[in-house]
Amino acid sequence: MRIKQFMLLPVLTLLLSAAHAQNLSFNLTPAAQSGVGTGEVYFTGALTNTGPTTNFLNNIQFAFTGAATNYFMADTNVFFANVPGILLPGDTYTDVVFGVVISPATPPGNYSGTVTIQGGTNIFDATSSSGQSFQISLPPAELSITVSGGDFIFSWPSPPGSFVLQHISDLTTTNWTSVTNTVATTNYLNQVMFPPAAASQFYRLQYP
Repeated sequence: MRIKQFMLLPVLTLLLSAAHAQNLSFNLTPAAQSGVGTGEVYFTGALTNTGPTTNFLNNIQFAFTGAATNYFMADTNVFFANVPGILLPGDTYTDVVFGVVISPATPPGNYSGTVTIQGGTNIFDATSSSGQSFQISLPPAELSITVSGGDFIFSWPSPPGSFVLQHISDLTTTNWTSVTNTVATTNYLNQVMFPPAAASQFYRLQYP
């Protein structure tokens, strides 16, 4: 009889732990963001312990979808630096939950993934509890022009990447040519400087 009780106890403990793990409410606000012109996107959210006992938040797991695996990297330090390790019954945490580092070479598009909080009844519990889907959008870059000291400065954000600045003098033709001027990137902004041209010039951003 003692042997049967000993064997049932771990099973009962696991069932209780799994049930408790579902007492974490998790919402991202918002769950979709733009990643244009930034090296990292931070997601804020609300974590609420809806159960009657203490909830330990011990880990966070990421799963990127499709092409996002080639360009994104999870920043779990944001989670550990901000999210409390313990939520008492009824407690709510509202702040940055995690960050996603974006490669400057990321092409335009919509990228998605899921994030899951792991925890449970103690500091060693790694039961997956609440998960949320998230999306990062990188629409086509827009070209802007400013004047500085008589020179023209053409600027566009990075990411998205792989855009090429082209110019043409006659819009009735299709002979667009990529500029050969050096592109400088500062604070995720690509810039090219030109002196005033003797004749009219038209410019565009071309994606391969």
